[in-house]
Amino acid sequence: MKLNDFFKQIRIVLFEKTFDFSGRASRKEYWSFWLFTQLTSLILLIMSLRAKPLVIFFIIYILILLIPSMAVTVRRLHDVNKSALWLIGFGPFVLIAYMSIFLLSLISPGNQTSVQMDIFQIFLILTYVFGIVATALWYCFPIFMFLIQEGNQEENRFDSNK
Repeated sequence: MKLNDFFKQIRIVLFEKTFDFSGRASRKEYWSFWLFTQLTSLILLIMSLRAKPLVIFFIIYILILLIPSMAVTVRRLHDVNKSALWLIGFGPFVLIAYMSIFLLSLISPGNQTSVQMDIFQIFLILTYVFGIVATALWYCFPIFMFLIQEGNQEENRFDSNK
């Protein structure tokens, strides 16, 4: 895939279909956006661990991407003729992952020694990683398989193939 096409898919998800939970999303559209969100989130997470005020920007960034991420995932499931109800079990894992980052923003360096702060940060990072791993495992059985398979060529109950 060309880099220009990669950014086109991201633009479609972020600006053209941000609140569109109907219709379909191709594998290219979904996985381009997924890669973009994972890379940018990782960069912001690393930066926020170095500069505490950036944690707020990380949280805002995640909240901004929440709706487009859900919308493109629902459309991707529609492409393989699956309902959005498959995502119900996904919520608690995301909540665990991102609440740990929120807790990082509440740490007051004046109240703890640097060693205690480092241990607490490591605990929260491990909680974040656990949330991501648990989410990945949830996708593997069976949502991940739905997201990687080719969409239905014929019309299905959600829309005609776009």
